[in-house]
Amino acid sequence: MPLRGFTERTITSAAELRRVLAEVRRTGVAISHGQVEVFAQSIAAPVYRPEDAVIAAVSLVVHERRGDGRAFVPVVRAAARGISRALGAPSALRQPEGARRT
Repeated sequence: MPLRGFTERTITSAAELRRVLAEVRRTGVAISHGQVEVFAQSIAAPVYRPEDAVIAAVSLVVHERRGDGRAFVPVVRAAARGISRALGAPSALRQPEGARRT
């Protein structure tokens, strides 16, 4: 069954979608450039519940004229991590790799 395209950038191939989802699992962030609206970039990160299962996501949509959406990745990750921490997710309580200890 073919996937529905919204723009010329929408992923409509099941194989490409699997590849992108594997990358999202690896990096912990999803970035979309014009896949629903040609002018929109979306950056999303998972929110975890106490069992460390994904329960939701935090997403930020920015206009392409604002530059590279990847610049917002740290902010979106921090927001998702804060919500996960508030929900009691064990992985959110650990110090992230590369973070400075205070």
